[in-house]
Amino acid sequence: MKMMRRILSYYQPFLGRILVALILLVAATGLNLLKPWPLKFVVDEVLHAPGGGIAVPFLSGVWSFSSSLALACAALVGIHLLWGAVNLAQTYALIGVGLQALLRVRTELYAYLQSLPLRFHDLRRSSDSSFRVAYDAQAIQTYFNRGFATILGSVLTLVGTFVVMLQMSPRLALLSLGVVPFLLLAISRYAGRIRRETTTLQAQESDVLARASEGLSSIRVVHAFGRESYEVDLFRRECRQSLEANLRLSMTNVASTMVVGTLLAVGTAFLLWAGAGEVAAGKLTLGDLLVFLAYLAMLYSPLEQLSYTAWSMEGAAAAAQRVFEVLDTADEVPDPVKPARLTMASGNIEFRKVGFRYPRGDEVLHDLSFTIQPGESVAVVGGTGAGKTTLLSLLPRFYDPTAGTIHFHGIDLRTVAKKELRARQALVLQETVLLNGTVRENIAYGRPTASFREIEKAAKEAQADEFIRALPQGYQTQVGERGVMLSGGQRQRIGIARAFLRDAPILLLDEPTSALDPTTEKELLNVLSHLMTRPTTLLVTHRLHAAHRADRILVLEKGRLVEEGKGEDLLSRKGAYWKLWQAMGSV
Repeated sequence: MKMMRRILSYYQPFLGRILVALILLVAATGLNLLKPWPLKFVVDEVLHAPGGGIAVPFLSGVWSFSSSLALACAALVGIHLLWGAVNLAQTYALIGVGLQALLRVRTELYAYLQSLPLRFHDLRRSSDSSFRVAYDAQAIQTYFNRGFATILGSVLTLVGTFVVMLQMSPRLALLSLGVVPFLLLAISRYAGRIRRETTTLQAQESDVLARASEGLSSIRVVHAFGRESYEVDLFRRECRQSLEANLRLSMTNVASTMVVGTLLAVGTAFLLWAGAGEVAAGKLTLGDLLVFLAYLAMLYSPLEQLSYTAWSMEGAAAAAQRVFEVLDTADEVPDPVKPARLTMASGNIEFRKVGFRYPRGDEVLHDLSFTIQPGESVAVVGGTGAGKTTLLSLLPRFYDPTAGTIHFHGIDLRTVAKKELRARQALVLQETVLLNGTVRENIAYGRPTASFREIEKAAKEAQADEFIRALPQGYQTQVGERGVMLSGGQRQRIGIARAFLRDAPILLLDEPTSALDPTTEKELLNVLSHLMTRPTTLLVTHRLHAAHRADRILVLEKGRLVEEGKGEDLLSRKGAYWKLWQAMGSV
């Protein structure tokens, strides 16, 4: 019931359109009940008086055989056409509402996934989240269009049909309901089974998508190591498990359909036997029996639809549960209810006894305390696993410290809205992530409103303008998925140009040159040195000659700050930094 209320909440903005659709649905149901009556008129009136005059209900005068037959046929076609037009209109309205609700839930789910902290995404495959947005979210539409709308239409048809049947023959009408208890028993028997098997199938389909996504995104590694057959075998295994889950669900659906169909056939047979006896006894005309059998089909059709709807909703419930599982996930890095304002364009950064541990992991940072002054450039160095990148990730609040606090100009970062905080930071990663778009769009990603003149200036400052203009369409060149059309050095220059254009008071650099060759690295370090002169800069690197360009160096060992100072001073102490210098050969 709680899930149903949540699903219906997505339809509240469309109550007016739903009301119009319901009116059309009632009209369509009424027209549907009129369909058998032209046949009854032909059987009971026209065929019994082929040579004489025929009195047509609701019309004055006496009609000839041919005129009456033509009128009955025209009425039959007219009712079907009118019913079709009204049914088309109400279907369009209901489907449109369902799609609008699907748009709302997909957007809300995707937006919430975007807002959740990296800790959430670290524990999940991105393909599973994509599957929930693309496929599981469709349960919202299924609940309405194949659930609510179908149930309402079926109930209206059931009530209307049964009332007419009751007027024609109470005995036969009550007899027609004899199969209903058995039908309800079959629905309840299969409902839970279908939900369980649908849940399994959804999980298996998500695994198939994950395997395909991982294999294709790593295609260069696969080719390089000749592992195509291995990847295909893994994919086939996932597909086989999905096939088996799909087959189980399909067989359950077929079995349930067979049971329902058999029950309805038994009910029809009993009613035909009883109805034929009524005609033989003169209690019903042949036309009455034909109309009654037509109404019986109308009565059993919604009953059959209701059983299938119950099972469809069980399947949709499994998918909806996966959607709400994400939406119910608590944001571990929440925005404050009343966020503090950052009034200063720049300010000092202060770590106060900061500690951090990942879920189900050891503590990565221990009791870190240091201050970075406005405009100062600070490098963080240390061996692998020292906690350098984790430290950097705390400033944009990708994660929050599990101990201690971080302050920006005296304000605790957790009291600042994430959007405002990140608007004052520019980030250059070890491997610049480019989106599938043009060079211009990628440079302007952090400032979409920037003019071309500003974009061009940023590219020149990053020494990227020359190679960009050499591309086939210059700044309008498509970079491909994740920037595959560009070299590593070119991607990094675009990332640096993006940081220049951002022109934020805080610059965060995470191993920006570690994946480059020495020549390209030297060129980019000169560019970065120019970039680091303007904002407050925090540089994470294991390239010690790059760290030497900073005003101050922080040395981490196993998440603890063991040394800090200028590069030459640290070397003269022959402590932790000097050992790194010796071990790395001043790389």
